[in-house]
Amino acid sequence: MQQVFTPTVVEHAMNPRHVGSIDNADGFAIMQSDCGESMEIWLRIKDEHIEDIGFWSDGCGATIACGSMISELVQRKAVEAALRINEHDIVNAFNGLPGGNVHCAELAVKTLRKAVKVYLGKNRVEK
Repeated sequence: MQQVFTPTVVEHAMNPRHVGSIDNADGFAIMQSDCGESMEIWLRIKDEHIEDIGFWSDGCGATIACGSMISELVQRKAVEAALRINEHDIVNAFNGLPGGNVHCAELAVKTLRKAVKVYLGKNRVEK
């Protein structure tokens, strides 16, 4: 793994941040990639900012690293800013990701966006 991936990818794969579910989450999503890996993301929102995020994945090390990195990128960010995160932001934060693993970053982004949209849908209904 260390010969193919940057040290940042390896660090996030071996020591992922924000792993685990959040009880009574404001937003939640589960998505599956074309290769069969899945990712789940839980969000707690306060004052339209992501106060807490949790994720879980049954994927490879690169997928776990991408879930970890997206959680770091959006922690304490405005909900609208989180929706603007894309796979290139994750790749850049890692100082690169092999082309065959960019789909891992795409899975993290799609799962985050779906969790935010679930939150926005709930929030609009409750107001």
